[in-house]
Amino acid sequence: MARIRDARADEAHWWRLQWWAQDARWLGFCGPALLFAAHGAYGAMPPKTSLSLAAALAALLLACAATPRLQAGLPARQLRLPATFFAATLAVVLWSLTPFPLGGPHPVWDFAGVSPPAGTIDRSQTLLELVKLLGLGCAFGGGLYTGSSDGRARIALNVVLALGSAYALWSLLTFVSGAFGPGFDRLGASFAAPNTAATLFAILLVLAAGAFFSKIRRERPGHWTAAAPEGCAALLSFGCLIATASRGGFTAAAAGLITFGGLLMARGRVTAPRALVATFASVALVLLLVAALGDQLIDRALAAPHEVQDRQALFATHWEAFLAAPAMGYGLGTFDLVNRIQLHDGNVQALWASRAVHNVYLGWLEQAGLAGATAMFGSLVAVMALTLRAGLRRSRMTTLLFALVAADVVVLVHGLSDFALETYSVAAFWSWLLGLQFAAAQGSSR
Repeated sequence: MARIRDARADEAHWWRLQWWAQDARWLGFCGPALLFAAHGAYGAMPPKTSLSLAAALAALLLACAATPRLQAGLPARQLRLPATFFAATLAVVLWSLTPFPLGGPHPVWDFAGVSPPAGTIDRSQTLLELVKLLGLGCAFGGGLYTGSSDGRARIALNVVLALGSAYALWSLLTFVSGAFGPGFDRLGASFAAPNTAATLFAILLVLAAGAFFSKIRRERPGHWTAAAPEGCAALLSFGCLIATASRGGFTAAAAGLITFGGLLMARGRVTAPRALVATFASVALVLLLVAALGDQLIDRALAAPHEVQDRQALFATHWEAFLAAPAMGYGLGTFDLVNRIQLHDGNVQALWASRAVHNVYLGWLEQAGLAGATAMFGSLVAVMALTLRAGLRRSRMTTLLFALVAADVVVLVHGLSDFALETYSVAAFWSWLLGLQFAAAQGSSR
């Protein structure tokens, strides 16, 4: 009997190992686990932490490249355009480190009497950002390998929602308990930045809504309890989003959900009457929850006109800075230096406490100039456009793909008014999601 039990135990253990190794399912766990660990480590903002995350992402990509079964299904041909733009971005950043940039080196080097000069005003900071940018490329590559199989992609998204729900629950409990102290009246999670947390929870909300809708479409009426975990994940993310009291985050989440619904209707996944009923029900639920829990969000929305003046001063000052060096900017990672250079009596109140320009697009223009920003935005547009075009042609996994595209909209909309992408773990998470959706949309294997 003991031998039989041992044999059965060995067989069960072997079966678990086979399941883990089959189709490289381990990859669906490793990527999300690494990224959420980085979220928990203050968003991987300290230089040592961000470089450690970049190194871990590179190691994961190398492990994928060394696994033969992962090579099938990679959309190598479709990657040419985004890869070309990304390579151009890296080339511009490297160029800014030399004494021969477009428009000549920055005069700060002559003023400081340092030779040789460069296009960037801070070589060490730009070099750090270059390494981090390579890490984002590795995150995208890890997402590509994960999304090259529908099975791995589904596992990865389920793991993201499970880890996201645990993270949301922890964030709510620590916020309600006052663990961060009396000065934190808005939920900032491990980022200690409510608007950054809002971007992450808005992304998780859209992904959970996509998983919920995908599940109920596959279930018979009356058996929708199978979608309860996805529904709980959506409610947890929405609760955290309200607790951040982020106006931009709430607007971005709404834009993402509207995009998701519009794509479903365009693809015929939901009829107009059912979409109307779902819309009214969703709006009613959102209004009810905001009225019950969103006092601070409402107060901040009403106070928005009074804060416009400072934000306009910030934008205007950094737009003028960009116009002073439009070709290649001041170098990646140089916001603080540029911000201090621009200080004077008329704007010190608006600029002194700022640690980012609160607009991703203006920030890239200022730091990388037209050359770097055009290349970087071109890479992102190419990835998202090719994903959407291929996703609209697919017959499988379209609901989840549309949710991923809607998550892109969340990031892009919130980037107009905030700086979540300056947080390295959030930028890496979005890069990984971009790679995942790009590969999955191209008609990956099952």
